[in-house]
Amino acid sequence: MRVGFLFNHYFTHQVPQAVPCAFELSRKYPDIEVVIACSSEQELAFAKTIAALYPDQRCEIRLLPVPLYYRLIDPLISKWSFKRKRVVLRHNLSFFRGLDALVSPERNCLQLRNRFGVKNLVMIHTRHGAGDREGGFDAKSGAFDLTLLPGQKYVDRLKDLGLMEHERYAVIGWPKFEVIQGLKREVPNFFNNDKPVVVYNPHFDQSVSSWQTVGLEVLDFFVHNQNYNLIFAPHVVLFKRSKRHKSFLPGKYLSVPNIHIDTGSSASSDMTYMLAADVYLGDVSSQVYEFLVKPRPCIFLNGHKVAWRENPFYLHWQLGQVVDEIQSELGQALDRAFETHPHYLRRQQEAFNYTFYSEPHSTAAERGADAIARFLKD
Repeated sequence: MRVGFLFNHYFTHQVPQAVPCAFELSRKYPDIEVVIACSSEQELAFAKTIAALYPDQRCEIRLLPVPLYYRLIDPLISKWSFKRKRVVLRHNLSFFRGLDALVSPERNCLQLRNRFGVKNLVMIHTRHGAGDREGGFDAKSGAFDLTLLPGQKYVDRLKDLGLMEHERYAVIGWPKFEVIQGLKREVPNFFNNDKPVVVYNPHFDQSVSSWQTVGLEVLDFFVHNQNYNLIFAPHVVLFKRSKRHKSFLPGKYLSVPNIHIDTGSSASSDMTYMLAADVYLGDVSSQVYEFLVKPRPCIFLNGHKVAWRENPFYLHWQLGQVVDEIQSELGQALDRAFETHPHYLRRQQEAFNYTFYSEPHSTAAERGADAIARFLKD
């Protein structure tokens, strides 16, 4: 049996959610051939870095070719759309047809079945975000043959929405935490002072993101309030698809001493900034739940004036203060962040445990590998 793990993006942010399952599958089930296929050099390099945590793994790790013509035009097209994903699928159909199953953290690969006619391929989804945003729960969520879920929250939410009526899922936890712990990277000190560090992490989906509505106001606030340090680390897609999301960043912010800007390096998605900050500032990004691996104050920006209190897609906004107006409310919220945190602490811990399953006798990657092997052999 031949199982492929597909990473088809520009960045590394989807790799640690799924690639540990590939290594465990190859370690525990020698009768299964495992191939890790990456469409970018960044994904390939990160997969090889993580491979060092599994010294007896047997995976083949390969780079999927992208046609030369598309490599030439993609720097322009990608500012509006990630059509490269589809090109990668179409250009590598012979590889996908040679697999018995394909595991992927994103849903674009369903085009293999729906557009390109690869009908006999078992398709397994691992998800790549652990948030509440409505965009993470659509018809594609229930279209895979098997879905590996981080925690009970996703079982309940997908069933409530009628997207997981079958029982083809397994709750495994979050392999990314095991990767970050295993790599044991030292968290850098980005500022030469002991002032509180705030990480601002706007999402790319402008229908719910704070970026277009109040993003520059947030940066201006920290320009004029240098008693706080700011790490500006948006979702990596926001500035990669800059034309679509109107993510222009004025140069005046690049040399402000208390502001560190990163619009797309690996540190934006490997929890470097989530571990380095004292306060989380954001909107709907799933990274807030990764931030809560160590509970700390959270502040959420209601740039669209959403009625969020009874909305399950804003469940995480119950875990901190919610700010409607930057100029009149953000300063107060920051000043009160540590004072009010005990009020939210229990909710944060409960939400984290509801989002991420864990148990002491196995890892999330092992549970994911077992679930894949069981499903394929049944």
